[in-house]
Amino acid sequence: MKKILQTTGLLLILISITGCGDMLDIKPTTFVNDELIWKDKKLIDQFVANIYGTLFCGFNRNTQGWGQDWSAAFGGNFDAGTDDFDGKFDANVNQFNTGQITAQNTPFIEDIWLSNYAIIRQSNLIIEAVPETEDVVLTPDEKKYYEAEARFLRAFCYFDLAKTFGRAPLITRAQQLDDDLLTPAAGFEELIRFIEEECDTYAGHLSVTVPADKKGRATRGAFLALKARALLYLASPLNNETNSRERWEAAAWAADEVRRLNVYSLYKQGEYAYGSLFFDKTAANNEIIFERRFLYPDITHCIHLQWSLDPEGVDKGSWNGLYPTQNLADAYETTDGKLITDPTSIYDPNNPYANRDSCFYQTLLHHGSWWEGTQILIHRHLQNPQWSGNTVPNEYRARCGYGLRKMIEEYDGPAADLYTGAFTQDNNWPYFRYAEVLLNYAEARNEALDSPDASVYEAINEVRERAGQPGLPEGLSQAAMRERIRNERRIELCLEEHRFFDLRRWKAADKLRETIRGMTIEYDGNTDTNHYIVVDIEERVFNEAHYYLPIPYSETQKNPNLLP
Repeated sequence: MKKILQTTGLLLILISITGCGDMLDIKPTTFVNDELIWKDKKLIDQFVANIYGTLFCGFNRNTQGWGQDWSAAFGGNFDAGTDDFDGKFDANVNQFNTGQITAQNTPFIEDIWLSNYAIIRQSNLIIEAVPETEDVVLTPDEKKYYEAEARFLRAFCYFDLAKTFGRAPLITRAQQLDDDLLTPAAGFEELIRFIEEECDTYAGHLSVTVPADKKGRATRGAFLALKARALLYLASPLNNETNSRERWEAAAWAADEVRRLNVYSLYKQGEYAYGSLFFDKTAANNEIIFERRFLYPDITHCIHLQWSLDPEGVDKGSWNGLYPTQNLADAYETTDGKLITDPTSIYDPNNPYANRDSCFYQTLLHHGSWWEGTQILIHRHLQNPQWSGNTVPNEYRARCGYGLRKMIEEYDGPAADLYTGAFTQDNNWPYFRYAEVLLNYAEARNEALDSPDASVYEAINEVRERAGQPGLPEGLSQAAMRERIRNERRIELCLEEHRFFDLRRWKAADKLRETIRGMTIEYDGNTDTNHYIVVDIEERVFNEAHYYLPIPYSETQKNPNLLP
């Protein structure tokens, strides 16, 4: 115990524990003597709670170096490295799209490595120290609970490392300076099996639900959802060369474990339920399983500033740093449930934004959309340039002919300070939500069978029904169902950093090399007609050696055992 206590000093900061109504309502005040931490239940709880506030996500990922908060969310979403988005405003993320990935210059990798191992170390400290605390500080059940939380956080970080790098040192104790620190990397399957075992052993120590002041902390469902996702990745083509059906069956069973808890359901409040679910923090939102919580005014993010679209002449200060592509727009079905490539669909290329899946309108801004009190007009006037649209596509504004609506809080008012007021949001980042669990189940179950059964249809159609889309046609083959499930994931989970990793675990190099397209809209004043013209925007380059990202160069220099 003494050895553990001697190693926590650099990691622990005392936070105010008075008037703390929310787990994120924390303010650093002073350092605490290490030995006091494990003698005070409030300090232990705060130490555990603090870890959740250090998790990275697609809202707060830094792109200018670890720990530089000013750059948080500046194009820092992995999906900018997919066919769904272009991130031209951020030169860093373009390294994904131009094949320039190296261990020295790949965006985010140092952040991912350092932040995850910092949390792993803190989790190891808790796992070692909590069982040894006196019973007058923590009851036996409380010790089990805090240890299970720490094990979840550690497993969560190991999955982040596994899906990103494919291998990482598996460290399960708080290392000391006199230890051999040159730990070799464990392979992908070893990391996933570790996560699976941890979940099977410790998830039952966590509650199925938590009170309001503990929202954002681990639950049994969060641990089970982590296991389900991890096993899905293990079953996927990148990690399952023999296409073992046993792996797919295990992934389907794990996803179904989450369903059988009977505590989660799709959010269906209001006319625009899909778009609203990312803002509803009330108990009515049973779809969220685990999230990175934000709380105004102390813990916020700036995605409105970074990603929102302002028309020219209506300057609210937004930078429009993330451009939805025509590739993404084309993935949305029409209201008859058919893809726009289906010649029997009701898609009209001369009126392409009519009769589309409701998620289309809740995710994208297109020519004619209303946003923050202004109608977005993304066209060019052939006869009179002065009549052109108020959002002419260029390198830094609606480059592909679309803007982003999903997860961005609509604001109708004057420009505000960069980091306060209108541009500061505190909606949460969803790490796990029930819609993903349903799609995970559908994918895994479909691959485990020769053809999809009723349970596959039930899972995917439940997601489609929320959007008002009809159920998929009966009699689909396994391959046809696979394509529909993959497209449904693309639509439902857009911007949530799934597609970046989905395309890799599916070994979909063709999609990662797909030319990025956009929409040009030319208005003919003589005939009062819009002409919709799809144009090529950018060629993409992908090397199959980059299905996993390289371990940071700085880490391989410190530990040669991490070299390929």
